[in-house]
Amino acid sequence: MATGKFDNLLRARDRDDTANRESRRERPRAPGTGKRRDGAYKQVSAYIRKETHHQVKIALLQEEREFSELVEELLSGWLEART
Repeated sequence: MATGKFDNLLRARDRDDTANRESRRERPRAPGTGKRRDGAYKQVSAYIRKETHHQVKIALLQEEREFSELVEELLSGWLEART
């Protein structure tokens, strides 16, 4: 079989892909867990400034909270304030 100049790169990529698949298998998750599969949740999107998003991500990491939790808290508070 003839070897091309990219064969070594392709073999390295294949090794990386195999390693990535194996590392994902090491993190078992219970089936059906998570907000994506929970019918009580709806995925939404919004446009916010990049700098705001960056600062919020840092603050949430420091507090060990999820972005979804913050958005839920803020929107729920806003709704309560309206009534």
